[in-house]
Amino acid sequence: MTVLALVLSGCGADLGGPCSATEPCSEGVCDLTNPGGGECVDADGDEDGDGIPNKRDFCQHEMGGEYDEDLDGLGDICDACPIAPPPAQADSDGDEVDSPCDPDPSTKGDRIVVFDGFNSGALPMGWKSTMAWTFQGGEAVVTPGSPTAVETLSAPLPLVSSHIAVLARWRVDRVDTAATENAVRITAIDQRPAGTTTIACGSSRVAGTDRLVVDTGISSAQDTVDGLFDPASLYRGALKIDGAQAQCALIADRDAGAAQAMTSGENMTQAGLAAKGATIRFGYLLAVQRP
Repeated sequence: MTVLALVLSGCGADLGGPCSATEPCSEGVCDLTNPGGGECVDADGDEDGDGIPNKRDFCQHEMGGEYDEDLDGLGDICDACPIAPPPAQADSDGDEVDSPCDPDPSTKGDRIVVFDGFNSGALPMGWKSTMAWTFQGGEAVVTPGSPTAVETLSAPLPLVSSHIAVLARWRVDRVDTAATENAVRITAIDQRPAGTTTIACGSSRVAGTDRLVVDTGISSAQDTVDGLFDPASLYRGALKIDGAQAQCALIADRDAGAAQAMTSGENMTQAGLAAKGATIRFGYLLAVQRP
């Protein structure tokens, strides 16, 4: 969600003095992104000249930075894991991606290539979606147009690679009881002139039974998990593709599940989200790639 930087006052350092998330400034705001360590800066100043005053800029040394999805004081564009505040695990492999965002914390080379917390109120630039999507209150909300419609949203990926992880968070608003299947999917897509391959991971409800399903086009696997369409629950899912294997994992308030299936080893060109037979509120989409 969109928030304003906290203007720290009271006991603490003066402008130019050291500060931290737990050691406030007596005036100004704490610049947590200072390469030399936290420093108190003028709240109305603009350290990086991007037009965003320090009191609303969570990345004072990089253009942009008005959004802080995980509320840890580091802006989404300069956060090594924008979906998890401290104590997120440290960057053990030195590739500047922290766990739980890093799908391979012991292997270097991972990069956060896509992240959006849907705070701007519009479809992110360069992304594509069907008409059923709206963006409000820091969420991408999809309401399928019919019980059979599969509504999709996708973001382009910058690397040519078969090593990718796509993560998302969502809530279920409403389930369409007229649909033969209710589904929430995290997707990775290989779209080429010769054809399109979609690998999908997520929740499925058919005839009253809930399952976590991963489908690669050449194989599929599932895990029976209860309560995958509970409006009171928060869901976090991850699709990880590593060469010829796809892994799907989901964590809910009361349960969790995992499944894996073989792929054809495609290089994914898009990451995305999809829904069928249910109104879903997605909190973010994150994609990590390694060459």
